[in-house]
Amino acid sequence: MRPLFSQTSVAAVRLMIAATFSVAVMFIDVRFDALNGVRQVVKTMLWPVEQLAALPSVTVGHIGNWAVGHSRLVERLESLALENERLRTEQLKLQTLRAENSELRRLLSVRERVNERLLQAQIQRLSNDPFVHRATINRGQLAGVVVGQPVLSADGLVGQVVMVYPHASDVLLMTDSTHQLPVQVTRTRVRSIAMGVGRLDQLELRNLPDTVDIVIGDLIETSGLGGRFQPGIPVAYVTEVIRSPGQPFVRVVAEPVAPLSRLSLLMVDVSERGGS
Repeated sequence: MRPLFSQTSVAAVRLMIAATFSVAVMFIDVRFDALNGVRQVVKTMLWPVEQLAALPSVTVGHIGNWAVGHSRLVERLESLALENERLRTEQLKLQTLRAENSELRRLLSVRERVNERLLQAQIQRLSNDPFVHRATINRGQLAGVVVGQPVLSADGLVGQVVMVYPHASDVLLMTDSTHQLPVQVTRTRVRSIAMGVGRLDQLELRNLPDTVDIVIGDLIETSGLGGRFQPGIPVAYVTEVIRSPGQPFVRVVAEPVAPLSRLSLLMVDVSERGGS
């Protein structure tokens, strides 16, 4: 005997009932907003699930934003580092120009005070040999430089020209161990010979009697003897006066007034006195 209702017909009936119920619920909800509370409850219960489902995409988005921000930050830091180096270089150049400008003004003031023909020159090279104190300047025969002319800085004497080329000259610094310079103490007019000892910051006055009137701080200047250097050019300041018991002579150590190791601008005395 066949059953009154087959499984297929039961399923169809259930589907029709469910569809009718759904349509009725939707109609009631649209018409009377009867399911707002139900929707709020369901949404509240499903919120953690939604957040958990969205977590991977949010995480990927954050990582992408961080990577882009980090890359831009690295580029910005590199740009700032380059700009900082450029500014430091410009600052060093500016400091050098200020120093040269200050030195040039001092040289010009010396030219205004001294009644001699002074030719401005720039040091191109200093000797690397610690036993040979020479400098090469950018003035030579074509500018009127000859052997024997004195070379000055804004502070005082530097040395004298010993070799001349068409566009350059070699200057023997007064601190060279072979250089000897007639000098006198400005305060007492005591005369002596200032000798180089192979150090850029030191000269020595030798063969002065033990009873000589000379003290630390005395200014040493050119005496004019020999006619090579005009008298009165500042040379050095006395830094030590060494008197040894039983010795007839005193040893005097002096420091050049011109900072020989830091000079860049000089003047050559091209007057007739300097070339004689």
